[in-house]
Amino acid sequence: MLDLRRLRLLAELARHETIAKVADVVGYTPSAVSQALAQLERETGAALLERDGRRVRLTPAARRLVARADRILAEIELAESELAAEHAAVRGELSIGTFPSAAVGLVIPTLRTLRERHPELRCALRQHEPETGLDALRAGALDVLVSERYDDVAPMPSGGLEAVALMSEPLLVVVGADHPAGDPVELATLASEPWIAGDPGTQFDAVLARTCRAAGYAPRIVHRAGEAAVHQQLVAAGLGVGLLPALARRGAPPGLRFVRAVPEPPRRHVGALVRQGARRRPAIVAVLDALIETAATA
Repeated sequence: MLDLRRLRLLAELARHETIAKVADVVGYTPSAVSQALAQLERETGAALLERDGRRVRLTPAARRLVARADRILAEIELAESELAAEHAAVRGELSIGTFPSAAVGLVIPTLRTLRERHPELRCALRQHEPETGLDALRAGALDVLVSERYDDVAPMPSGGLEAVALMSEPLLVVVGADHPAGDPVELATLASEPWIAGDPGTQFDAVLARTCRAAGYAPRIVHRAGEAAVHQQLVAAGLGVGLLPALARRGAPPGLRFVRAVPEPPRRHVGALVRQGARRRPAIVAVLDALIETAATA
């Protein structure tokens, strides 16, 4: 009998290509991952990995097994969901991953609603950037991930997951209260400003570059920060201007203005992701319904 935990590790290796990255995603040591995969090879009686120095490649047999493993794991998730649906009880423990601005504007209000509506359901918030949250969701460390994507920016691969749309919102330029920018502001007039960007390699970083490029220049990036609150504090201190989603206005400190931009930046789309087959679990249904309700008023 094939071990499901080892099958999941093989599927993660197909996605991430290195044992070290798989170990980081699932919270094991690289040695433990290697041993588990070696045991899977013994169980299958087939060579699954080809060693190439410090790297490994999946054999054709391994890739065929991964294709089936993803379907098997989805079927197990569906079976568990159907069994849970038989009881129709919303209870248990769930982990919800989210990025910072969605935590403040969407997830925390949703947790409050769920606590009042389903006292036997215990939900824990886990802050994750979308780039790391997908791995945690696939590995089972999260049950729901609130994630984002932007118009005209390549989204992250989400194979094996189901998405529920929550909201769509504009990106706004953030300036100090005494900044001369109008509303809307022509982005070309901000070409000489110091800009605050996101972490390199993220979707948000790509959005800022694309937005300024559409206005005819490359932004002069002075500061980088992964959280909207840090962007806001830098702007409030007069250290630069930024571009943030409308949802970030919640909880913003005084001394800021959020203004529309011309040309209009790509819109941000926020959604909730779950593993395939999980949407029939009553607890997951309750979380998604509450997120949709909160998003409708956000």
